[in-house]
Amino acid sequence: MAEIVHSGQRTLPLKENPLRERRTIVRRYTRNSLIGVVLLAMAYHIFVVETDWLRMGGIAEILSTTAEFLPNMAFFPVILDPLLETLLIAFWGTTMATVIAMPVAYLSARNVTPFYPLTYALGRTLIVVSRSVHELIFALIFVSALGLGPLPGIIALGVRSIGFIAKTTAEAMENVDRRPIEAMEATGANAFVVFLFGNFPQIYPIVVGNVIFQLDINLRRASILGMVGAGGIGYVFAEQMQAYNWNNAGTVVLGIALMVIIGEFISNRIRTRMIRGAGSDRLGGE
Repeated sequence: MAEIVHSGQRTLPLKENPLRERRTIVRRYTRNSLIGVVLLAMAYHIFVVETDWLRMGGIAEILSTTAEFLPNMAFFPVILDPLLETLLIAFWGTTMATVIAMPVAYLSARNVTPFYPLTYALGRTLIVVSRSVHELIFALIFVSALGLGPLPGIIALGVRSIGFIAKTTAEAMENVDRRPIEAMEATGANAFVVFLFGNFPQIYPIVVGNVIFQLDINLRRASILGMVGAGGIGYVFAEQMQAYNWNNAGTVVLGIALMVIIGEFISNRIRTRMIRGAGSDRLGGE
C-alpha cells in the first residue's frame, strides 16, 4: 500500500477499491472493448458491404412497393380452406409429438429412466436431434419420401416438436415432490403405478401448458411448410408470389396473422384457466 507525499507533507495511503481490483477493471474494459469492435465489424459487413442501398430506392419507392401488398379481400374466401388445412397440420403434428415425447421424456429423466447408462443417453440424443434440425429440412426430407401434401408437414412438425415437449417434461419429472412417490414405494407399488399416480399428476399441468405452447408455435411453423410442398397456406403464398400477385400474397399474410392471433388468444385463455385451477387445487388441499 503506497503512501503519497506532497509538499513535504504525508497524506493518507492510496487505497484501491476492495470490491474491484485494478487488473479486474482493466480486464473487463478490454473484453468489452473487443466485443464492441467485433459487433461494429459485423454491423459494417451486414449493413454496408452486403446491403445494396441503391437498389432499395427512396422512401417513396419503398412505400409504393409496400402498398402493392395491400390485401385483396375478394381473394380471402379462397384461402379459408388452406388456412384450415394449416391449422390441422399444426394440431396433428403437435398431437403426434406429444404421444412420442412422453416415452422419450421418461427415458430422459434421471430419476425415472429404467437403465441410466443407456436409456438416458438415448433419450437425450433423440431430444438433441429433434431440436437441432429445422422443420423445413424435415419437411423437405418427408416430401421427398412421401410426396406432396399435408402428411409430410404433419410428420415434419411432429418430429421437430418432440425435442421441446420431451425436454420440458423430463425436467418436470426430475423436479417432482419425492414424498408421495416414496410413500407409494414403501407400500410395494411397482414402477409403473408409482409413475402413473405419483409422478404424472404432478407434471400434468406443466405438460398440458407446454403442449398448448408448442401448438401455438406450430401454427406459425405450419404456415411456411407449404412453400416446400408440405401442404397448407404456405403453398398458396408461394404460388401467389411466383405469379407476382402481390395483393393476393398480402391477403395470405393477413389470413396467417389472424389465425395466429386467434390461436394465441385461445391458448392464453386455456393456460390461464389451468393455472388458476392448479392454484385453487393447492389452496383447497391446504
